[in-house]
Amino acid sequence: MPSPLEKQLRADTDALAMPQGRRVGQVGHDKAREFLIGRLTEIGLEPFHGPSFELPYPGQLHRTNEDHTFTNLVGVIPGRDRKLPPLLLGAHYDSVIDAPCADDNATSVALNLAIAERMMAEPLERDLIIALYDAEEPPYFLTAQMGSTRFFEDHCADLDFAGAIITDLIGHDFALSDLLKVPPMISKLFKGAEKIVFMTGSESDGVFPDLVEEASKNHPALRIFPTLNSYVGSMSDHHAFAGNGKPFLFFSCGQGRYYHHEEDTLDWINFTKLAGLTDFIHDILTRLDATPAGKAPEASDPDQFEIRMIKKAIGPVRLKLALKAAGLPMPKDREGLDQLIGTLTGTLK
Repeated sequence: MPSPLEKQLRADTDALAMPQGRRVGQVGHDKAREFLIGRLTEIGLEPFHGPSFELPYPGQLHRTNEDHTFTNLVGVIPGRDRKLPPLLLGAHYDSVIDAPCADDNATSVALNLAIAERMMAEPLERDLIIALYDAEEPPYFLTAQMGSTRFFEDHCADLDFAGAIITDLIGHDFALSDLLKVPPMISKLFKGAEKIVFMTGSESDGVFPDLVEEASKNHPALRIFPTLNSYVGSMSDHHAFAGNGKPFLFFSCGQGRYYHHEEDTLDWINFTKLAGLTDFIHDILTRLDATPAGKAPEASDPDQFEIRMIKKAIGPVRLKLALKAAGLPMPKDREGLDQLIGTLTGTLK
């Protein structure tokens, strides 16, 4: 039987995953914005800036060049000491096509709302910013009109952060065959790896590796697979933090079989896994509240942390067999990780 958390995650995902989608400039986008304003109000957040959760900014619709007002939705859960550097949890709410786009990115928004409800009941020591970004999807991705870029530049450039967590594509089961061209034998070795969640950003601050590794021990159903952000690039809203030297973590299950596809519906979402990741990220935020990024020694290469976590995510025996089948040695340092990740990304479909 689904847990109350799973039911809430499903309900919010379902409300956003409308058949007409949430593409910028379309009716579904307006409906999604109004729904989210209602949920932020219902949960009890304070507006981040001014009297409203809406932070509008001007731009142009790409397909028509008409003037358009884009809108980030940002609220705050006040901490007990508002002078402390805040934490941020963010995700984009627009869709790339006129389709449900449940995992891109309604599931992440649902996770944000679930954690916001929990934090309202048990506030942190510091503020938690809940940021729902507009215009992440192409053709606005990595342009001046991208919502996370505008939010950072307009409101956060001079703000210290205790850490920022961004999520995208987090609700589906990972399948190696969705991403890579691999022999069937290697695919079989990865059976049981559906609960893998990729993470980048541990290199952005020295506090992250130990904190994430310790938290992962309390969430054995998840398999956290960390890697450097530079291996894959800033493929979502964490780019503003990565590009400006702010401490961040980015979580994703990767671009699965229904990425940017009309069949990205609730049918392929694993809400049990999503609930587990919600609990995990809540745990990370709680730990960051007590041990904030920016207070640890200067970040060093987290190569040994990555190796330990990758072995745990895949299983040491399976990893050894898979590497042998691929003709690769077990990584022992950054050079070995370069070879491993380079080989994997070189076989991307």
